Order: sequence, then C-alpha cells, then structure tokens
Amino acid sequence: MKRIDVLGIKIDAMTTAQAEEKVVDFLEDKKSKHIICTPNAEIIMKALKNPDLTKVMNEKSSLNIADGIGPVWAAKFLSFHELKLPVLRELIILIEWMISLVLIPIWPKFFKKPIPERISGSDFVKNIAKLSQKKGKKIYLLGGGPTIAERAALTLQTEFIDLKIAGVDSSNFEEIDKIVYNINKSNADALLVAFGAPKQELWLAQNLRRTSCKIGIGVGGSFDFLAGIKKRSPLFIQRIGLEWLYRLFQEPSRASRQMALPAFAFLVLKSKLFYAK
Repeated sequence: MKRIDVLGIKIDAMTTAQAEEKVVDFLEDKKSKHIICTPNAEIIMKALKNPDLTKVMNEKSSLNIADGIGPVWAAKFLSFHELKLPVLRELIILIEWMISLVLIPIWPKFFKKPIPERISGSDFVKNIAKLSQKKGKKIYLLGGGPTIAERAALTLQTEFIDLKIAGVDSSNFEEIDKIVYNINKSNADALLVAFGAPKQELWLAQNLRRTSCKIGIGVGGSFDFLAGIKKRSPLFIQRIGLEWLYRLFQEPSRASRQMALPAFAFLVLKSKLFYAK
C-alpha cells in the first residue's frame, strides 16, 4: 500500500474497493485495533497546527483515505516534473498550479494519479455498514448530538436490513469511562465517532484500544447527512470536486472554516516552490 505525502500527512493511494478490502481485513483481525482517518484539506490544515493530530494520522492510523478533492489535487500537482532552470522553474510551477486548479471541475479524471480517487468519508460510513452487515459484525454510533445518532442508525438499518447496531451514544467526548463501558458491554466491532476533527481522531487514538472494537473511524458530520439534518450535494457536484462550494451556499456560517481551502492551496504551491527543489 503506497502512501503519498501531502504537506507532511500520509494519504493512502487506493480505490474505494481497495479500502473496503482493508476494512474487511481489519474486522477479521483478532490481534490489533485499527484507526481509519479521512484527511481532507481542512483536516490537513488543522494537523499542521496540531502535532498530536499529525501523529495520529501518520503513526497510529492504519488507513488514511482522501476525503475531498484537495489532497487528490495536491498529490497530482506535487507529482509534476520540474525544470531545474532558475526563474523559469518558478514561473512554470505557478502556471501549472493555476491551470491544475481550473481543471478540477473541468477534467476530474486528470487527477486519478497518484491518488486514484477521492473517497468521501460520509459515503464510506455506508461502506463500513455494508461490510459489517455481510460479515455479521456490529457497529456502534458515538456522538452527533441528541437523537441524531439514533436517526442515523435508523437510516443505516433501513438501507442494510440485517445490520446489527450494537449501540448509540450521544455522550460528550469527555465521558470516557462511561463510553468505553457501554461499548464493551455491547461487544461492538466497529466504532463510528462523530465528535468532529481533531477531537474524534485524538479520542480514538487514546481509547480505541480499551474497547471491543476492531476498527474506529472519525466521521465528522456524517450522522447529520444520514439523519436528514443536512443534505448532500448532487452527485455531479461531488464528482467535479465542488461539494465544498455547495455546502458553503447551504451553510454560509461555514465561510470561516472554508478559508482553510485557499490556505491549503497556497501552502501546496509554497511547498512545491521552496521545498521540492
């Protein structure tokens, strides 16, 4: 499994099918616990300011899937061959940077290497549910706020009829002993944690080993989508990498968070200009 470095964060270069194979292996693993992370541009920017989050993704996570077009684009841009000529090199890199950004919605297939595809964390929740159903494993939903996790669980059970929901818990992430006790009592195999990044990743790094679960994944706002609190963008918007823009129109209050996206793009350019010589 090849890992691609994007601003110091390691991301696994794999398809959804390959990621599913990993999940099956993790669910059947009787010796180890496995954290799954879903780095996108926003989470990578948070990791640059949070060494603990970086450590989780680079050292403790068993699988880092590219959740968002940002890391997929960055991996492609950083892989471009460079000229060694001074001045001209910098000019060409700048032109490539601008053109590659424009190509995101126009030619999504251009970005299939070195990371073959974007794997949405929100969608991957359903992949885990599907695989858990097939293998007869139980999942546990943690976080998301009162009634939201319950409604998300109902949606998953409606779509995957025989899926075993071991438990649902809206406890605060600081109620560690209570949460661990309830998970172990349920004998769950997979833990979906919706505390938001980086709380969910750090919580898993500290506590997954104390639970019965084989895998743990931070799912951010995925429960909101499953519960019908928020709507996903149309599929064609997702395919051209503009889901972030759809969500911004849907939730203008996200504007300050979305500033991480241009900051991410400029840092990738800076990395190419000054650190990849």
